[in-house]
Amino acid sequence: MGLALGLLAVMAGLLAASETAAQAVREGLALCGGSVIPALFPFLVVSRLFVATGSAAALGRLLAPLTRRILGVSGPGGTAVLLGLLGGYPVGAQTAGELARTGAVSQQEGQRLLLFCNNCGPAFALGVAGTGCFGSLRAGVWLWLIHVSAAVLTALLTRSTSSPEGRTSPSAPQALGSAFPGAVRGAGEGMLHVCGFVVFFLVLTRLLTALTGLEHPLPLGLLELTGGILRLSGTRGDFVLAAALMGWGGVCVHCQTAAVLDGTGLPLRRCLVGKASQCLLSALLAALLSSYALS
Repeated sequence: MGLALGLLAVMAGLLAASETAAQAVREGLALCGGSVIPALFPFLVVSRLFVATGSAAALGRLLAPLTRRILGVSGPGGTAVLLGLLGGYPVGAQTAGELARTGAVSQQEGQRLLLFCNNCGPAFALGVAGTGCFGSLRAGVWLWLIHVSAAVLTALLTRSTSSPEGRTSPSAPQALGSAFPGAVRGAGEGMLHVCGFVVFFLVLTRLLTALTGLEHPLPLGLLELTGGILRLSGTRGDFVLAAALMGWGGVCVHCQTAAVLDGTGLPLRRCLVGKASQCLLSALLAALLSSYALS
């Protein structure tokens, strides 16, 4: 009954502020076409190619000594962490899911990877959070370093004493020519899901603002990261809040993550636990470093 009433309330809000909702949809589509798709689509294609062609295993053999020693994950698992840090949400989760689905890593390791592999990319941290909010590239660099540090700390805190191992019968690697069409098709389907969530949550936050007057960056950022970040004013307290919001990612990002994990057998709840941990660790690190980062 509670869910039904909530959905009726959303429908009533859409009717009461139909023009606001329509404008939010237009802006959301423009955001997807101008920023989200150009920034994310190539990484989604490449991450799928990494797994399908066996490149993740090849790169994993080079990364394995480092990733096993520091993060406690196998070499292929290390590629999920690397791609997630460079590509941004939800590239890391997609890579971990594909690795688990194809047998390059075990389901157990795939679940652990979700605790710290799905992260905000440097483009968002430097461009949107650093320059856009704080007017400082330096602040953006520090926010990304804090974000990376929180992910590494989460990995260290959840490290097992056992050695991670891939499954004994991973899927055979495909040739680039046969893997590429599937990678593009899969990435296109993933982008459709991502853009759908971006547009919907932009509509939702605009309705909340229009109907309730809610403008505080914390609740809006917990729902949708970009909208919350862009409402910050650039103070030291806002720097801590920005780091915390980036660590959490937002419900919109979690929905995107659920979409790319569909069919992989990996549960979203592990990712939620990891993002909550990164949120707290990021806030703590930002509180310690804010005076230096904003000087």
